[in-house]
Amino acid sequence: MKKIIALVLVLLLMLSMAACTKTDTPPASDNTGDKPSQGTNDTDNEKDLRTVKFCLTRTAEVLEDTPFWVAQNLGYAAEEGLDIEMVETIGTTDCKMVATGQADFAVPGPSLILQSIEEGLPIKVVCAYDAINIWGLCVLKDAPFQSFEDIVDAPEKYGRKLTIALGDPSWESLVTPTLVAAGIDCKEDVEFVVAGDNRFVQVAEGNLDILFSWPGEAYQLIGQNYDFNYIDGHEILQTNSNSIITSLDMIENEPDVIRGFCRALCKGIYFTKYNPEAAAAVSCSQWPNIEVTWKAAVYVQEGRNYQMFGKPGSETEKERLQNIGLCTDEGWQLNVDTMLSSGVISKEIPLTDIYTNEFVDTTWDRSEVEADADAYDWQSVAAKYEAE
Repeated sequence: MKKIIALVLVLLLMLSMAACTKTDTPPASDNTGDKPSQGTNDTDNEKDLRTVKFCLTRTAEVLEDTPFWVAQNLGYAAEEGLDIEMVETIGTTDCKMVATGQADFAVPGPSLILQSIEEGLPIKVVCAYDAINIWGLCVLKDAPFQSFEDIVDAPEKYGRKLTIALGDPSWESLVTPTLVAAGIDCKEDVEFVVAGDNRFVQVAEGNLDILFSWPGEAYQLIGQNYDFNYIDGHEILQTNSNSIITSLDMIENEPDVIRGFCRALCKGIYFTKYNPEAAAAVSCSQWPNIEVTWKAAVYVQEGRNYQMFGKPGSETEKERLQNIGLCTDEGWQLNVDTMLSSGVISKEIPLTDIYTNEFVDTTWDRSEVEADADAYDWQSVAAKYEAE
């Protein structure tokens, strides 16, 4: 069972990879909620919808992309005249795909966004997605290192460097700023190991020391009874993470498409936060072949919500709930400063070149989304899965 889940989860991620290898639209969901057909538009209406290609930097067949599937399958995208097509990529070229018109939107991490803008790619952030620094670590519960501080001066403490398991070589640039902020020497204290599809098992079996991870993934692993503790990177570095980008050409020529996409996605974000059980049912209905317990499926949504809003009860959560989709000068300036100090970029980038909030509408009716979530028959979906 763990190997199956590991194979599914390894393809998760945040952010920052690309090179499109597949452009097929994923199968329509077998949605059992009260609004199951709104996202699967009937034939008469399909011709009137503008297809928007959304670029993911790994397989779409995971449970943590719920806000997008809510937007599509509950009809929020269709209400904006849009049909979302997921485009799967591998590597670090999603920004290039958006810049060249091969995709309309993507959701890379700040390191790739800033590197791409510095290189002159015509892209810009148009909607916030992950409100916190999502890059963290998973370690075995009985490991002697249970914090970032424990990794500092690892050779002196443990007689060797500690190994950090990555799924792709490009992931090193994602975790490096957080490690540096924690005082970890990325050359002397740790060794990055690209472990690919087997990285979860490698850490679980003790062959590698640390798993580079993030809440959505870590919560699913822990929900599947992997014996891991999660070390939260946001406690070390309070940046924001993945954000929605589009091209400058789209901004100039199709502003209403951008505005509609952002509004539909923000509704999906709120739906996921408001009712994690209904959110889990949406994703499980979209991908019914993923083997998972219901406990783990809901736990994934809790991880997704933590990424988008921060810790429950925190000031970050309160602020993000009030400003879904809006970027801040403070968050992006910290990203710029961090990427400069860690060598990811070489020069200051004006915030006006990085993001705009002009396409984020905060006036949509939240009560309508709440009603949709309350009416969603998640219990029928849950009944198809083992409880835990």
